[in-house]
Amino acid sequence: MYIRASSTGRRVLLLLAAIGVCQLACVGGHIQPSMFQFTNVVPYAGPDGGGWKVAQVLILLGKISPMFSSAATCDLEVGVPEKYGNVWVTNEFAQVEAAKAADHAARRVLREHQPTALACIKFREHMQSILTDKVSGSIPGATVTKFRTPGINPMTFP
Repeated sequence: MYIRASSTGRRVLLLLAAIGVCQLACVGGHIQPSMFQFTNVVPYAGPDGGGWKVAQVLILLGKISPMFSSAATCDLEVGVPEKYGNVWVTNEFAQVEAAKAADHAARRVLREHQPTALACIKFREHMQSILTDKVSGSIPGATVTKFRTPGINPMTFP
């Protein structure tokens, strides 16, 4: 005996399958550039001197899924030079690039299904590799670490 599924039944099954896949691989959220408030910590000292600024953000990486929900709160310090070569790194540029890198890194880490103990480490590693990539990276010399510069007021996301 051959049983043919109704059109509605097939749609429901497809929807449920899509939801199941999304729970395992979909990542939502967007880190706003304004979360990265850069503060000068080493003043620019002329053509031979560098200059350095940092931003600190506490970021909650979380998977919202009834089967695999987990969350990790990551302390993130992004450091960028004031100037590299003949190019000035404005705060606005650094904010946008840091936010884009954080978004990409978060999606990558959450899709890797890292245990929460490793999620922050991998998040920082991925973010730094995105920011400093020789082909597509936007800020050579940028660093991404745990909080290490005292006196900076960290932002919190979300």
